[in-house]
Amino acid sequence: MRQLISSRSGAAAGAAGAVVYVASAFAAGSPLAPDASVSKVVAHLSDKRGALLAGVVLAVLGVGLLLWFLGYLRSFLAQLEGGRAPLAGVTAASWVTLLVIVAAGATPLTAVVWRGAGGVNPQIASFAFDASNLSLYALSAPAAILSVLAPIVVIWRSGALPRWLVVLGAIEIVVNVVELAGLFVRTGSNAAGYVWGIGPFIWVVWVGAVSVAMLMKSPGNGASTAGAS
Repeated sequence: MRQLISSRSGAAAGAAGAVVYVASAFAAGSPLAPDASVSKVVAHLSDKRGALLAGVVLAVLGVGLLLWFLGYLRSFLAQLEGGRAPLAGVTAASWVTLLVIVAAGATPLTAVVWRGAGGVNPQIASFAFDASNLSLYALSAPAAILSVLAPIVVIWRSGALPRWLVVLGAIEIVVNVVELAGLFVRTGSNAAGYVWGIGPFIWVVWVGAVSVAMLMKSPGNGASTAGAS
């Protein structure tokens, strides 16, 4: 019974983490596009200080839930793979790398908001804003690709979860490739790999969907479903 409760709570953590992440992203209203002017960035960081810091708190909680889910997901994939379970290992490593890149890039911006953007050199605020966007989109794109590619390969091979998750994951990978190309773009919809901001949201939708699919599986019907269509 304890093992069942632990497994179900681990699976549910993914959906919970996805919801909390979305809430954190919109805590201060619609996010600014990466090519926003310096004056607009400083004004936004100043006017929305409290909401932005609340968003940071939600994001930290979301990361904790996603890491909890990752532990369960890695174990789930390893059971399906058997043996050394290389793709389960790639999944864990890429997820951690993705979260570290995003968190590291967001830290300077959090410091600017905490200090008060109005009292910080506008160029420093602009640099922190750019670092946050680059880490969220273009720079984290390779890790995001692997974080989805490794699990969907296992899902496709085993048939243990609905294969429409593979299609959704493939869409995320295509968006990530466009994000990476955005590293060379400074203005427009793909500046810094922005792609209208859809990449991170498709990723969390995919995570939430995988989480729900795991919860809907019958208890004890995990790796034994390998090979099912």
